[in-house]
Amino acid sequence: MTNSMADDLRFSAAADKLHGCYPQKQTGLFMLRIKIPGGRISLPQWRIIAQAQKTFSPGTPVHLTTRQDIELHNLHPDDIIKVQRSLIDAGLLFYGSGGDALRNITVCSGCGLCAQSFDVFDISAAVEKFSQSLPASANLPRKFKISFSGCRENCARPYLNDIGFIAVSQNQFDVIVAGSLGPIPETGIKAYEKLPIENVFALCKAAIEMFSELGERENRRKARLRHLRQKLGDEIFLQQLDQRFRLALKSELPKINPLSQNNSQIKLQHRLNIPDGDITAQQILLLADICEANETESRINFEHGIELYGSSKIELPQVLRYFENEPLVIACQGARTCPYGLINTQDAASIIKKTLSINNSKIRVNVSGCPNNCAHSSAAAFGLVGMKRDGKEYALVYIGGGDGKNAALAQKREIIEVTKITSENFKLAEPSR
Repeated sequence: MTNSMADDLRFSAAADKLHGCYPQKQTGLFMLRIKIPGGRISLPQWRIIAQAQKTFSPGTPVHLTTRQDIELHNLHPDDIIKVQRSLIDAGLLFYGSGGDALRNITVCSGCGLCAQSFDVFDISAAVEKFSQSLPASANLPRKFKISFSGCRENCARPYLNDIGFIAVSQNQFDVIVAGSLGPIPETGIKAYEKLPIENVFALCKAAIEMFSELGERENRRKARLRHLRQKLGDEIFLQQLDQRFRLALKSELPKINPLSQNNSQIKLQHRLNIPDGDITAQQILLLADICEANETESRINFEHGIELYGSSKIELPQVLRYFENEPLVIACQGARTCPYGLINTQDAASIIKKTLSINNSKIRVNVSGCPNNCAHSSAAAFGLVGMKRDGKEYALVYIGGGDGKNAALAQKREIIEVTKITSENFKLAEPSR
């Protein structure tokens, strides 16, 4: 759905999850999630987001998600429409950032710029436009997630998506389907090897329509595409998907050009690990000014981070430079604002970062505030999933996951009290030296 088509609907349903607006645990306050397709965001868009946060929720940081979205928190209901109007004027989107819809299509942040990678952004945008035009996409049982990886490094976590496309040549994709996390996670399975690029649209049409028609609508806990796969069994699921795919190939489908490859003149120059994904409006404005002055492109990654691409390194001020040395800890919003959060994930992340810094550890830690696994903890190299015991905050430890880049899920290990996390807890996840 385009901005022009959806404006009236958005403004009349400001608190609707389909339009990215969720109630916080604090009565009378809301979160607004903004889709940033492929993590690509312009400098004017950075500035308008920062200004909206300064105006309508001063003192609250802007939050970067693990799906390349941006969230504004602590908004009052009377201000939501004003915020939406200002952001729509900057070309920003909301529809599908929440609710039972096609969510933000994610793209590996370095695609087309990393060595040997293909630029899959244009095809991801074409798939977004095409898929949103399908009648079935407006009648989904639950959310539906698609990702595009520009090479076999699988940085867009194809195994955690309903459809994960992996570029293997300028004209072909490997395809992983029906993966997701949640309380009982399961990674996706390979559906196609070397799928021709022109067939990507037919496969999306087939999968979305299959999900709309056959997906569970009574029990939301069993309403993702992977639950349909589990119900049918892998073999029958893939057979039925392929049958629908063959039929979809006969329909009128968009044309797409071959993928372009690496631009060797533009490279990753800085990676900013934003603590807990929280960055202030002032820091955003400073970053936008620096990027503009140095002709540097910024992209949001999957780890609460911002990557800066250009022809040369730039001199970052200390307020931004320290992000480069931050330990990599991914944490959902947790009990701070989320109604489902069981633990304060920011407090847990702070303890973890101190421990990792003291021991100069390079492991990545994912902290989810509840079993919904929004920080991808059960697929992480080292993950924590929050729980409560006798009023105290604990976490179930997961170790050894492939981070959605392969089929490996993390294994449950121990339950630890959050305030008592030490370096000993991370030893099993440390890479061999």
